[in-house]
Amino acid sequence: MHTYAQDTTVQKKFVDVSISLAGLGGDYVTNSVGIQAGVEFRLKNNVGMQCDLRYIFDDQNPSKKGYFVIGVDDLLGFAVNTEIKAYIQQFGNELKGGYFGGQIHYMYSMASQDEYQVIRNKIRVCGNVGWKYIAKSGFLFETSAGVGVQLISSYSTNKPSGNSSTSFEFPWSKPYDSGAYFYPDLSLNVRIGWRF
Repeated sequence: MHTYAQDTTVQKKFVDVSISLAGLGGDYVTNSVGIQAGVEFRLKNNVGMQCDLRYIFDDQNPSKKGYFVIGVDDLLGFAVNTEIKAYIQQFGNELKGGYFGGQIHYMYSMASQDEYQVIRNKIRVCGNVGWKYIAKSGFLFETSAGVGVQLISSYSTNKPSGNSSTSFEFPWSKPYDSGAYFYPDLSLNVRIGWRF
């Protein structure tokens, strides 16, 4: 005689909608701001998937220039982010508490600098650890930190042949308007939102 055990627990369905405070920074090397929102849903058991979209635009503040910030005009861009999160412990069929995850991120921006345009792309891959709190009301608070690698690539269009001036990105000293380079990446993020 054989007996079989079957897990009959019905996985609770939910959607976490949140905004990212890190996403308010736009593209950190320029005078830009952003709006980032995302959703997380369960893939299976203790695994969730976070998907984010960020809109990036120029903050129109000409005083934000200098060593740490590159002054540009008419910047527009977007970023997409996907993260798989494995929660360390189940809390009553909820995805909350501590987790570790892997993230891939892509950012695109186009800006005017002097008399020409700069197209910039960034691809980032990193590992994260984080903590998510869900209140009984559905309010969520999440914080995370990660380390990884990023590829930053940029090129310019319509740059006059006699114009050799360029700005350099902090802290890597990469030319803002040209080249493709790999760099280490550190990230911190805070999300607030609601579980539905």
